[in-house]
Amino acid sequence: MINKIALLIDFTGVCQLAMEHTALLARQSLSQVTLLHIAAADQQANDKEIKNQIREFAQSLENEGIPFAIHVDYGDFFDIIGESVRKQKADLLIVGTHGIKGIKANFQSSAILRLMGLIDTPALVVQGHSQTPLEGYLNILIPLVGKVENADLIDPVSRFASVFKSHVQILSFFHKENETERREDTRRIESGLLAKNVKVTTHLDETSVYTSNYYRSIIEFADIEEANLIVLAVHESGDSGYFNETDEENLLLNRLGTAVLCL
Repeated sequence: MINKIALLIDFTGVCQLAMEHTALLARQSLSQVTLLHIAAADQQANDKEIKNQIREFAQSLENEGIPFAIHVDYGDFFDIIGESVRKQKADLLIVGTHGIKGIKANFQSSAILRLMGLIDTPALVVQGHSQTPLEGYLNILIPLVGKVENADLIDPVSRFASVFKSHVQILSFFHKENETERREDTRRIESGLLAKNVKVTTHLDETSVYTSNYYRSIIEFADIEEANLIVLAVHESGDSGYFNETDEENLLLNRLGTAVLCL
């Protein structure tokens, strides 16, 4: 289960949208919510005012009867964000991304991957054009390209899926040179999820050994299957390098506005 959620606050419209996703998850999972904000070091004297501003910004959560705590850390965002998130001991971090033309540089597409690389907590990335799935994340898509350690994927995905009794679809890409290994990896992940009572369907897609761009195939599949969530194993690598940085950015900013769970 998800017991504690941290939401990164930057006072923008997409952060309000991320707050809608936070409310959806908190209601369904009965999670504790912490609103986390990183302010400049020279703003520490204004701690009370900043927290009041956060409380006012989060009025929608109060209106829905969702209690929350507020935590503010001070310093350079990328210098301290990893430790700030770790201190929260959250099961899930939620962050909105503003895209290439974002208002806040910290959460633009060019920086969101850097942010994901600095944190150990699973993170739900919400785009500015996302639609909040009112019935929940009922259909989760896991695209597999490179080798993924079972525990790194199975545990966080099963926790997320348990909240909404989600159906997980695994889309596994292979080519002739790695077919046996890929089928075995996929079978292990499928078995691990099934053991945690997650409903799973597996799809195997043969590609060329020279294929380097998987983004379009994944998004087409997500569109057809009406996925509410795409899982991206940012920290993983494999014989195909998993996703390259361009693929990762494209998935995070996908045209469907489908939220992405980064592991």
